[in-house]
Amino acid sequence: WNYVVESQYGNEGMVEGKCPNRGESPAMDSKSQSLVLMNFFTTDPNPTGVCGNNSAPLVSMLKTCHDLSGNRWPNYIAVDYYMRSDGGGAPLATDVANGHLVCGCDNIAYCKVPTRHSEPA
Repeated sequence: WNYVVESQYGNEGMVEGKCPNRGESPAMDSKSQSLVLMNFFTTDPNPTGVCGNNSAPLVSMLKTCHDLSGNRWPNYIAVDYYMRSDGGGAPLATDVANGHLVCGCDNIAYCKVPTRHSEPA
C-alpha cells in the first residue's frame, strides 16, 4: 500500500459511476501512491456474463476510475476471462489506458513515434 491504490474487487467495485477503493487500500485519489490498480470482475466468476462486462462497461469504468483517482489512468487492470468480450475487451481497455499514459491520446495506436531530425553534415 506504499506504492499502489486499488479499487474494490467484485460486485461492489462494478457499480456504474463509482470507483470505491478496496478496504485495505488508501483512497483512490491518494497521491501518496504512484500506481493505480483497477479491478473489474464479479464476485462469482461467470464465463458467460463476462462478455458483456469486458466490453463497454469496462472502458466506462476505466474512465470513471480515472476521474475518481485524481485524474490518473490505471497502471494495472484486473479482469476475469480477459479473452472474452462483446467487442474490444481487456485489450481495448489496456490500449486506452496506455495511450493516455504514454502520449495523452485516446488509444496507444494514436501515439506517434517521435522522428529524429538528422544533423547537418
